[in-house]
Parts: sequence; C-alpha cells; structure tokens
Amino acid sequence: MSYPNRILALALLGPLAAPLAAQATVRPIPRVARSWESVAVPAAMRIQPPASDLDFIGPLAAPDSRQEGVIGAPRESEVVNSTRFVDVQFHGAHVGASSFEQGLGSITTQRGGWKAAVGDYDPTASSFAVEIGTEASFYDFGGGSPVPGVSDPFNDVYDTSLAGRFLVRSGERFEWYGGVQLGVSGEDAADLGDSLYAGGALALRYQAVPEFAFLVGVAGLSRYEDSAWILPYIGFDWRASERLRVLVEAAEIHIDYRVSESWNAGLLTVYDLRQYRLNDEGPLHGGAFRDEDIRAGATLGWKASDNVRIELEAGKVIWRETRFYDGQSGLIGEFETSSPTYLRLGLRLSF
Repeated sequence: MSYPNRILALALLGPLAAPLAAQATVRPIPRVARSWESVAVPAAMRIQPPASDLDFIGPLAAPDSRQEGVIGAPRESEVVNSTRFVDVQFHGAHVGASSFEQGLGSITTQRGGWKAAVGDYDPTASSFAVEIGTEASFYDFGGGSPVPGVSDPFNDVYDTSLAGRFLVRSGERFEWYGGVQLGVSGEDAADLGDSLYAGGALALRYQAVPEFAFLVGVAGLSRYEDSAWILPYIGFDWRASERLRVLVEAAEIHIDYRVSESWNAGLLTVYDLRQYRLNDEGPLHGGAFRDEDIRAGATLGWKASDNVRIELEAGKVIWRETRFYDGQSGLIGEFETSSPTYLRLGLRLSF
C-alpha cells in the first residue's frame, strides 16, 4: 500500500478507535486549536465550498488554492490584497433519545445558536479573527435521571464565548497559529465567577510537499469541578486531489469531496465537550454537568452563492459520557449512554 493510501486508510479507520482513545489520552481540542487554513480564509478568496465544521465560524479554504511551495497563497490569477471579512453562522441540532447504560432513564438533546466572526486575512503575511457566539442546549430526561431522586436535574443551559485567533507565516513552509477563548456557560442565575472557563492553543503547520502538511500543537481547556487539561496533539492536511481533502486534527477527522462548484460531500468524526455550571437553587446546589461525545457522520453542503452556504450533517453518536456534580457532595457519577442518531443544519453568511 502506498504512503498516501496508508494515510487515507488510517483516517477512515479513525472513527473505530476514537471511543477508546477518548477515554485514554485524547481530548477534544478547543475551537482556536483548529488549523487556520481550514477555518479562516475569507469568502472572497474561496474557490469551492468548505470542508465540514459547523462548530467553528469562519470561511474555509479551497483544496486547490495554493501555489506550489507557498503556504496559503492563491494562484497568480487570484492574488488579492489583505481582506477584511465578516462571517455569521446559525446552526441547530437534534440528538435522539439515548438510554443510560445503568437503566436510569434516557436523554434527548436539542441545540441552537449563532456565531459571528470579523477579521483580516492576508495571504502572504499575518492574519487575525475575533469571534463571539452563543448556544442554547435543551436536555430532556425521560424516565428519570442518574441523579438519585431527581427526574429533571437542571433547566435549559447556555454557553456564550469570545475567541481570538491569529496566524503568522514564517518562510515558505512554516506557519504558526492558535488563539485563546473565554466563555461563560450554565443555567440562568448560576454564579458568574464559577461559570467562567478558558481555552487556548498554539500550533505549527509544516508544508512538507504542496499536497501534504503536518500539524503539531499544544492545547488546553479548563473544566468545572475538575482539573484543567493541557496536552500536545498532532495532525495532517492531505489534499489527495483537486477534489478530495483529508484533514486530521487530534481526535477530529474531516474527509471532504468537491462534487461540483456548488456541492460538496464529506465524512467526519468529531469529539465534543460541553460543560455547564448549575445554579444554587437547583437540586445539584451549584454543581456542574459535563457532556462529552464522539459523533461520526456524513455531510452535504450547498453553496447557494459566494456569500451563502447551507450544510446538512447526519450520523450517529458513537460514544457519549455525562457527568453530574453536586455543589455540596462533589461527583455523583459518570454515565455512558447508548448511541443515538443526530441531525445538524447550518447556515453561513459571508461578507
């Protein structure tokens, strides 16, 4: 098997190993850890629809938008000066009912939110972007919950975050990227100071050959009622052809295929972590709820115009673990669930 084919095989087999890795040393990377090349090239410079990533706002780069040997540079006929951009995304998702393995009821989830980013992209020098967004999550517990004597452990929860990203090119093959994000997440009336969290990342991209780049970085995230984690991660970005791209970053795998100028399809595996601070008046007395999952799905994207894109994603949550913390007694328990199906829809507007 050739070297590129081995890489593709590893990417395709990644979803099978992800649940085991998630419980070992792999962690979900913060949004600011994702490759700038995959999330922050303005719409005016795009040639094709983006690879799937409904969780991070920012226009995506085209697989064929590089000159040979030049990191991120457009073709000669496409060279433009530094471009300021505004990007807005709306998204919604439904995760079907999944039963707790211990027979303690089930959980169904709906989410919805928006993100907006503004930035300046320069194809030959430094770039930056600032993002703000919020997401609401609605958890419906059926047949009880894992919390003893409590059928509905918390109300609706919200997450609002602010993030800053940067990209600095160094020579023809190297670029540094990363950023920081700050957020507040939890129920209404939860203590503001206890609801703060922070994440950050610093990474290096090395363009080994025009079609293949290595990614290596370090990322971290604070966690409610638990120690923060800081871990190194690796990845690669392989443009197998003008239509096919494989991007691997830590526990995330994106395979994107350009069907036409307006349509693209893909496969993905993504590891997500959400955490919420609970209020003092609820049954968990100011504790916390943490929801981690790994989803594997397929995507279909349509570029309605240069400034409008719609994307549908559907698949299965192949691993999910929830943790409940009581503000008085600490960790109540960690509970895995069955594997539900999910559906996500996104709308992206670029200016």
